[in-house]
Amino acid sequence: MIAKLRGKLHEKKPNSIILDVNGIFFEISISLNCFTALPDLNSELIISTYTIVREDGISIYGFLNDDEKRLFLLLNSVSKVGPKLAVSILSTCEIVKLKSAIKNRDINLIATAPGVGKKTAERIILELRDKIEEFEVAMDENAGGLDDDIISALVNLGYKKVDASSALKRLDERYKTFEERLREALKLLNKL
Repeated sequence: MIAKLRGKLHEKKPNSIILDVNGIFFEISISLNCFTALPDLNSELIISTYTIVREDGISIYGFLNDDEKRLFLLLNSVSKVGPKLAVSILSTCEIVKLKSAIKNRDINLIATAPGVGKKTAERIILELRDKIEEFEVAMDENAGGLDDDIISALVNLGYKKVDASSALKRLDERYKTFEERLREALKLLNKL
């Protein structure tokens, strides 16, 4: 299976991209949320992928972060929810809102995704309610380690540990990587 691809962003559409990997052009299906976070054309891009091989072809699905990929795989594990419907759900709901909707049994929010009716939304909630808590624990463990590294870096730059920790807690969830979180935390600390 292809876990990640690195190449130049050749083309982007709201539901797919074409990535030039050393002269081989991969078409990769993406969610609308992924599309809005893409860099400019011809920029280098590393994208996590999930490959599905069937009789009628090979499909590659792409994700800018591992949390979206894990949630895609969880959705794809629900009976009668295939990869296209999983991408549709991820396009409609942000990860945080979708997790909350599953935990709080918000059928109406999940049913707003194209192709998802109330019965499918109920099935998603029923099958994923317990799994979503495990998913959140994994996300918290990943974020904790990353944030600990960022706090250490900020302390080494001369900031107080309490201030660094406070700045990280105020960060928007869309900042996932070390570089993004450090940059945004520095902006917040410089405003103090």
